[in-house]
Amino acid sequence: MNLERYTLGFIPVDAPPARRRATAAAVTIVKGDALFWTSGTLTNAGVTFAATFAGIAAADCTSGGTVEYYPVDTLTQYKVPVAANTVLVAVTHIGTNNDLSTCASIAVNDDPTEGFAFQIDDIDITADAIAANTYGYAIGHFRVIATQAGNS
Repeated sequence: MNLERYTLGFIPVDAPPARRRATAAAVTIVKGDALFWTSGTLTNAGVTFAATFAGIAAADCTSGGTVEYYPVDTLTQYKVPVAANTVLVAVTHIGTNNDLSTCASIAVNDDPTEGFAFQIDDIDITADAIAANTYGYAIGHFRVIATQAGNS
């Protein structure tokens, strides 16, 4: 088995945007964590894709240090584990919009209606993927979701 390609967090599948740097909040950040702005620093304490979503940690960072991150964009594809509190990711999830479960996994069937979402483009439920994460991996990209205003 080649499990080294299966990790926690959001891992870029193709070339991510250029890294940026910012000060981390008083938390330990792990490569692949979703990051959010709070009081001028970045934290991984979010569990939904809020308007403060900044991007994905490109490297580990100790509490209060400088964190390198990939700013959120709609072009880069990422591979991410599906959270244990949901279901095995399936072909029927391709094309759906999903929210975070933790800063390092998504919750399928949790369809955000505003802000950001993770849209599934493909799935990985190979034997290696299931051995690394029981619910498989989703491959997708970030989308901006806007609530459409009705005509008045």
